[in-house]
Amino acid sequence: MAGGACGDPGPGRAFRPTDPTLLSTGSPTKDEDPSVVRAADGRLLVAWFSDRGGNPDIYLTSTADGAEWTAPVRVTTDPGGDFNPHLIQDELGVFHLTWFRWTAPYVGHIWYNRSADGRTWDPGAEVQVTTTNAVDDWVPTIARAADGTLLIYFVSEVRDPANPTSEIYVSARRPGVANWDPATALTDINSAAEHDHLPFAARIGNQIRLVWVRYDTTEPLPWDNPESDLFSATSADGLVWSAPTRVTDEPGTVFNLFPMLYPDADGVWSYLWLSGRSGAPRVFERDVAEGAPYPQGVRQRDELPAGYSHRVVATPAPGVYLAVWVQGPEGEQDIYYRFFER
Repeated sequence: MAGGACGDPGPGRAFRPTDPTLLSTGSPTKDEDPSVVRAADGRLLVAWFSDRGGNPDIYLTSTADGAEWTAPVRVTTDPGGDFNPHLIQDELGVFHLTWFRWTAPYVGHIWYNRSADGRTWDPGAEVQVTTTNAVDDWVPTIARAADGTLLIYFVSEVRDPANPTSEIYVSARRPGVANWDPATALTDINSAAEHDHLPFAARIGNQIRLVWVRYDTTEPLPWDNPESDLFSATSADGLVWSAPTRVTDEPGTVFNLFPMLYPDADGVWSYLWLSGRSGAPRVFERDVAEGAPYPQGVRQRDELPAGYSHRVVATPAPGVYLAVWVQGPEGEQDIYYRFFER
């Protein structure tokens, strides 16, 4: 696939800015749920779910210069539906991938796989992380603690009969241990009266930080609710959490959705999310360390077009970033990207 409208970057000009450009080419059906990571060798990898081929599966592409993208690799091949991948690379260079798999409507479990190079994935090595019958575990996110423990956070609604709202759970796999721990609810942060949904985790220094969406029970799904806010918490081990703090605090009826965490080229971490705070849906960000009352420090990212599930990563080129997102009509969504300066 060729790069954006700005053309071939040419020698020594890799990762220069582009116009919004279609990434999920050759797919007439639905493409959603992008995840992006900058590898230690400078490659940028994008994973997402696609209905191409007649079955929902996870696909992955990469670029070493921003101009040429590799042909999409089909990472999963199960007849079930595979959705919402989250990809990271650890300090040893290993790539870790989590996603959820539907085997029937509203019956889903969390899955995991790993790759030494991010290019080759063995479906035979996939591991089912959650195994409880008749549950709908979905929208996972993965992080690696400072001691090497892998942590997958996800949403489930029917595991706790005493709490009918969506809650965030965690399953951990400790260094040298083959199996994942049974999933447990994050009781330190889950609300007993509201839904907690769409978590995104990242390790910042020696702590895990989690950001997620909280909203009332008028609608079961966060993107259907007209009002929602972002909350965040931190943990030294990924299991015991600080009290949740508000990231957004809007007057009136405003939605805040699809949060992520990412560092800029100087290592300063920000929240990034989609919001209706200025009317039409736009992308905003705010430094994680911002201590002033909301909305001070909030920045509208006009470089990112309308759509949803925006993901951003710094490229090896100074001041240049890659953004990927979803746009298009229902059933025909596509993944788009652009390189931009900031």
